[in-house]
Amino acid sequence: MKSMPIDLTSTGESIVVQQSHMHSHSGRPQETLEIPQTYAELLRRFSDQELQEIAQIKRVFEWVQGDPAFCQAVDTGQLPPAMRERLERIGIAFDLEHLAILWKSPERVRQYVEACRTGSVEELPQAILDEVASYPLFEHWMRFISLKQAYEKRVRRQILPVPQHPQFDAWRSRRIASVRSELGFYGYTINHPILSFELSDGCSVGCWFCAFATRKLTQNLEYADAKDFFQRVAQSCVSLFGKAQAAQAMLYCGTEPHDNPGYLQFVKDYTAITGSPPFTSTAVAHDPPWLREVIAFYRQGPYAALRISVLSKAMLLKIHDLYSSDELRDVELLMQMKDHVRPKVASGRILKEEEGLRARQDGHYLDGGAVPQGSIECMSGFLINMVNRTMQVISPCYSSAKWPYGYRIFDETSFHDADDFPQAIDRLITRSMPENPNADMPMRFRDDLVYRPHADGFDLLSPNQVHHFRGKALYGHVGDCIAGNTLTYTELCDHMLETAHFNLVTVIALIKKLFDSGLLDEVYRP
Repeated sequence: MKSMPIDLTSTGESIVVQQSHMHSHSGRPQETLEIPQTYAELLRRFSDQELQEIAQIKRVFEWVQGDPAFCQAVDTGQLPPAMRERLERIGIAFDLEHLAILWKSPERVRQYVEACRTGSVEELPQAILDEVASYPLFEHWMRFISLKQAYEKRVRRQILPVPQHPQFDAWRSRRIASVRSELGFYGYTINHPILSFELSDGCSVGCWFCAFATRKLTQNLEYADAKDFFQRVAQSCVSLFGKAQAAQAMLYCGTEPHDNPGYLQFVKDYTAITGSPPFTSTAVAHDPPWLREVIAFYRQGPYAALRISVLSKAMLLKIHDLYSSDELRDVELLMQMKDHVRPKVASGRILKEEEGLRARQDGHYLDGGAVPQGSIECMSGFLINMVNRTMQVISPCYSSAKWPYGYRIFDETSFHDADDFPQAIDRLITRSMPENPNADMPMRFRDDLVYRPHADGFDLLSPNQVHHFRGKALYGHVGDCIAGNTLTYTELCDHMLETAHFNLVTVIALIKKLFDSGLLDEVYRP
């Protein structure tokens, strides 16, 4: 809403759930607002009637997000008869006056939402608490969304180690550090799944904003022919990485799940093998039998893992016509209209290079506001095309002309069949994931970093962060040599020892620190 620039449906990072016994502002006792351990536990905290109301409120906010005319009407509290009739038609059983606080007191709503996000509700003026309490549906929604956000924040931050493969685990740890350096806030909101399987070659939808600029659909992996092949590959992933770790996967990346008629069966097989359903995002809602089957599968839990990208206002209205609010209660509708206020990541089809902090002067890094999100990729591991049987080692990065899809490609190979699959994984790990710098590794800073020398050391600037290496003579010498892009690891160590006369142990320790922090360029072939 124009007067209230706060997303009341967001499941972002910021809501804090206070860990104490609380009472509602109306005096009604409430349960302890502890973060739920599972999504099913979250739902059990609400009655069936409350869950129905939650689903309906969610639908109202979806319409607000996706239709500027309805947003303006709610913003003013002046809904024409046609909109009121549509509210009834799409299953909104309560009078919108029960949410009138949105347009009557938008500033108080903003303060209340911000207090929820910072865990400071009890510090608000009593007048705000009393007014919120006089709108129980709004208070009810905020309790639900606060719990959901806190739960999803914890899920996203559960980054499982991969102890069965120390080399891969060390590489992934470096990638996590690199992503947080390069992508800033976004890097802290993802849990870096390790596997992504494409079950199609190409995509039939062709979204205008596609961050991966996927080409047109040419072929699918047919379930009837590939069932055994797929199941054996999934079993190999469990053997290689562990069951819980292999469950951190998606069965799509730049493709559309609906394109493959066997998609849901592949999902069911993968869930049976790993014990957890992979996340699904689709931009197709016009096939009710298919989508209802997908919704029913994910409705079983253990968590909400289904999203629909809404490409137009017409598509949103059609979705609300075709599916009840209860059906979509646990399904995220992500507004992807061209004119929507939520910015798109400038990669793929809409690539636009952004410098971020790298273009700002020393001492003025906070000038210029926030840096745009640089990628939508979330996976650090293996991107596997099951149709053409290729795999790439990738990790998120800031989109650029060099990496237009928002991820770096560290290595790639192909495999012939299910027997060759684990060998291909091992080839990539052995070749491109050393636990320490190889002797012939070119010494270069990560390709997004800008090197700024100083009298007592140097700074490294990513789009989102400044790394300071100051206060020791060694820093400047090592930094200058790495920035020169001419020496290998062995040559750099020899130079520091024989020419600059530094202690070899401290030189190796500094290079190791840069390496483990993900600040060195690892995109090279030994």
